[in-house]
Amino acid sequence: MYTFTASRINEVHKKLVFRLVWKNKSLSRTQIGSFFGFSKSTVSQIVKELIAENLLIESGRAKSSVGKKPVLLSINPDGPRLIGSLVKDSGEIAAALISLNGSILHKESCTARDASPNQVAREVVHLIQKVLQNFPQENILGIGIGVPGIVHHKQGTIEYSAHFSWKNLPFLEMVKEYLLKNVPVVIDNRTIAATLGEMWFGLAQENKNFVCINCGEALGMGIVIEERVYRGAEDGAGEVGHIVLDNSQESCFCGKKGCLETSIALPKIMEKLNGKNYYDTETAVQILTEKRKESKVKKSLEDAFLRLGDLAAVVVNILAPEKVVFTGALTQVDPLLLLEKVKERLNERALEPLAKKVKLTISPLQRDKEVLWGAALVMEHLFNLYEFTKEDTK
Repeated sequence: MYTFTASRINEVHKKLVFRLVWKNKSLSRTQIGSFFGFSKSTVSQIVKELIAENLLIESGRAKSSVGKKPVLLSINPDGPRLIGSLVKDSGEIAAALISLNGSILHKESCTARDASPNQVAREVVHLIQKVLQNFPQENILGIGIGVPGIVHHKQGTIEYSAHFSWKNLPFLEMVKEYLLKNVPVVIDNRTIAATLGEMWFGLAQENKNFVCINCGEALGMGIVIEERVYRGAEDGAGEVGHIVLDNSQESCFCGKKGCLETSIALPKIMEKLNGKNYYDTETAVQILTEKRKESKVKKSLEDAFLRLGDLAAVVVNILAPEKVVFTGALTQVDPLLLLEKVKERLNERALEPLAKKVKLTISPLQRDKEVLWGAALVMEHLFNLYEFTKEDTK
């Protein structure tokens, strides 16, 4: 049980109001008060502070047949900016300046020359600094960086990254020293970032219970239960790429054999087709898309999508989510075939009532829009309703 200070209660109320306006796009003060049961004066004070912080704006008047039309409140598209950054297993790195409504204002990208921690950290910092060159830095709300591997998000430490062979890497310390002072920097697992991207900017804004399966250079899953990311012990929940579902002896990046990722990850698919796996992500997607009708390529894709269906069936039977969102480079190749094969396997192997109710979707946050994942890390960090500190109870 928590006993909050008055100032902390006010901060929680502000988060509640901000998230409500975010979800509904525009609301009046009266609607906000009715939803939460807040008094008129409480709503007025909260809205006043959010407007003063440039988070909300008065955006017009509601339609009304009688009386004075109420003033509507919306998210301020010209308010503070976000920095979103993403590091992929392939070494591709991106960073972008993003508005509160999810518009990407400026983006930079590169590929790290090698996978050493120092090199990747330097490239991340360099891209963020380039993005910030022509923008007033006092208006940055926060910086979010999605990285591969198991990440202790509160410390910003990458405990283990199979593709990069990183262990116990203090990534937050490595980049924060060279970034803006007094601006929050959030480091988290890339798939958790993708999941929050769907919650804040994508297809799961209305869902309380959903999973996001990220299938591209690797395979991972984010889990949201009652609008809260489930992280498990040691922030390790969702490492589904390293589940073994059969007796395959194929070697995985993690050093073990038979991991599900060996059937689904884009590099493994390219290796099976062409005997090599060193294509960059964009080239691999382009090749597979162009050749997806060829029998050999189609068979490889169908096999991968059916394996995704196996995973989806397990997930649906265990978690019973409202929605499964698929994201990542593999979903760009043949999204209709992916959904067809996943649904086929889901119907075969999941309980009928659960399989019937769950909605399968492909994320719209693809390629250039993936930097929104990093922005979503900032949004959840600043407007999270569930994580409290010792200072909250003083």
